[in-house]
Amino acid sequence: MFGKNFVSDQLMLVFTEGDLFVDTTKRDELSRLEELSADHPEVDAPLAWHSRLMGYSATAAALRTRLELQGFSSARVRSLCTAYFDDEFSPNAEDGHIDPRDSWPEGRSAYPDGAAVTAVLSSRRGQAAAQAPIFQLDDPEQRFLNNQWVSLREGFDDPRFALALSLMNTRPDTPVTLDLTDLILGGWMEFDDLPHVGARARMAAAVSASGPVIVITEGPSDARWLRRALEITAPAAAHLFEFLDFAEYQAPGGTDRVVSLTKGMASAKVMNRIVAVLDNDTAGRVAAQQLQALRLPSHIAVTTLPEVKYATSYPTLGPSGSTVTNVNGRAASIEFMFGEDVLRDTDGSMFPVRWQSFIGAADDYQGRLDKHHKAIVKERIDHAFMKAGSAGMPHEVLGGCHRLADMLLAAADPPPHIPASEFSDLPASWRRSQV
Repeated sequence: MFGKNFVSDQLMLVFTEGDLFVDTTKRDELSRLEELSADHPEVDAPLAWHSRLMGYSATAAALRTRLELQGFSSARVRSLCTAYFDDEFSPNAEDGHIDPRDSWPEGRSAYPDGAAVTAVLSSRRGQAAAQAPIFQLDDPEQRFLNNQWVSLREGFDDPRFALALSLMNTRPDTPVTLDLTDLILGGWMEFDDLPHVGARARMAAAVSASGPVIVITEGPSDARWLRRALEITAPAAAHLFEFLDFAEYQAPGGTDRVVSLTKGMASAKVMNRIVAVLDNDTAGRVAAQQLQALRLPSHIAVTTLPEVKYATSYPTLGPSGSTVTNVNGRAASIEFMFGEDVLRDTDGSMFPVRWQSFIGAADDYQGRLDKHHKAIVKERIDHAFMKAGSAGMPHEVLGGCHRLADMLLAAADPPPHIPASEFSDLPASWRRSQV
């Protein structure tokens, strides 16, 4: 289940901090002996120390529960094993595939089908055959069962599969131990390496760097236009982004929902990169500040829509009448991202921003377009996006697509990680120093 210089990350996913054990007496004495061996090479650790120096231990019941949640239930493993061996026992003369039972004359009668082999492999007799080197097995049945274990591990190379099969009939209170002493004594691992932590960190880095980027927006229009912006201006990367589907699941929108969803995903330790996108208005600025104050994990980014030049001098309506002011950071919703033309009335004037509620946290008013004007702008943007590709798209709308795509690509920049698996010879201490 692990090599001479590493332990499988997949296997470590079934163990936790509470399962870890370290014999501190042996550890401290080993440190003393290592200091002595510098001057006296003949000094070595006692043979009795070649086990249970460090490792993980949990009951069979606990491991079965964890394995089931990871997709390795007893029923699933039994079904796959049976199907696998039934297929192995159906040789095809055309491709030269022979029945593995031919290596043992009594094999066909002792194990007529895959279910019979599966049953014995999960028994004590079958597990004993798996543990001994095949050259030490004189009994032909034991050699046969050993070969089936080898075949099974090659076919289902996730070590959790073999572990689940081994635990299928084990009593619930039986302790199951993963002993890492050989790795410690061999110099491949140190006491503070904590392989269960490293395994989860590598898994998180892999999901974060290679999995889809989840984009959280204030509403369905934001999600729809951001997706199209990527498809049009960054088609090579568009498939790496996933947006909340407001329509299918009737998900509520709004600034508050962006905050709560982002917090929820951080609390649930979702490993994918997450980009929370907020409008460049007063409410969006306040929400962004709230999230940034939380010191979110490095794979969660919070961004507001970019500022646009034409919003620096924009008509507004309020209690004191009409004026022209900078609405970046105060009223620049996503409708403002696609140029001035979509924001113009039929007479050429700009649809004005109307000041709404006062937001005390920002000591400022929140502004927005009137509902009627907002609906017109949305229709114009949707109409522009209906054009295939970017050839017939208005120049300003295309510019907005580039603006939004650049924002998303920058926000989705993956956190630094070491591109090396548990099989790498890189020391854990060196890896930690490089992140």
